[in-house]
Amino acid sequence: MTIQFFPGATDPVAFRAALRLYPARYRRERGDEMSAVFADSTAEGGKLATAREVLDLGAYGLRMRTGLTSSSTAGRLFALAAPLIAGAVAGLGVTRVLHDATGRAPDWMWEMPDRAAQVPFHAWYYGALLVPLLLVGAVLTGRWRLARTAAVALAAVGALGVALAVLAEPDFWLMFNKSCEATPQLFAGLLFAFAPQELLRRRPTWSDRAMVLAAAAGGGLLLVAEDFYSSWVLTDGRAGAALVLVPLLALLFVARDRLVPAAMGLAVLPLTLMFSLFRIWQSIGGVWRLMPVVGLVLVAMMVAGGLLHRDTGAGGRRSLA
Repeated sequence: MTIQFFPGATDPVAFRAALRLYPARYRRERGDEMSAVFADSTAEGGKLATAREVLDLGAYGLRMRTGLTSSSTAGRLFALAAPLIAGAVAGLGVTRVLHDATGRAPDWMWEMPDRAAQVPFHAWYYGALLVPLLLVGAVLTGRWRLARTAAVALAAVGALGVALAVLAEPDFWLMFNKSCEATPQLFAGLLFAFAPQELLRRRPTWSDRAMVLAAAAGGGLLLVAEDFYSSWVLTDGRAGAALVLVPLLALLFVARDRLVPAAMGLAVLPLTLMFSLFRIWQSIGGVWRLMPVVGLVLVAMMVAGGLLHRDTGAGGRRSLA
């Protein structure tokens, strides 16, 4: 197929790159139509409008590749889980800050002598509180465009925390330990951003809001159960395994199209996965001994992924309640 570009398409190279993200069969069947639509939508716009169209086009191509569309089981699951994820990560952030404010001085500064070097640590610490609050506020008021922007910002905050752990800590043990405090924001932001926006664009009901607030309480309780990421206190590998396996098993509810309990499991995983793996590794004594556990987690995730990668027609907008 030869894709025809029209006068309005000011950046055919970018369009061609975005189109490559779609499955080959879809490109063959719809490529010319997509080219015409792209040209029409960018005819009166400048470079910024063209770039936005290219990004939207490429993002939907990635959704098709991964099965995260509004007509797929995975897309419906992510849309149901997104508000719960927002509530859970917000509850985690508030609980941690309250704990630090009422207890000893937090160790997130990691005793860095250079005050200028502490700026990114402050940005991560307070970003992990303020951005989730913005995200959950947008969810509760039904402002989904703002929520998506906040989710991307949340993933960036988590990535900053992981990068700081990698750059600042002297060995793998401390790096793994400290990065576990930032991975909830990274994973939560990404999972929320992956949810199909067309399934989220509805006014939340009071039942939906109650579920989000319940998820916030649950996020705080999970942090308390993990003793505020204190690996020195909680070295019970069985407890860590439960916090990983129970949410993964909940994902298997998708086999019977029971997406609400599966969404609850998906909302829990960002808060428990990495730290629980760290606890298991610590309790069994070494990276190589952790490999079988990681293998089991990967197998469970592959099984869940296979169940999720199913088309379900138009896909309904199911409420959380």
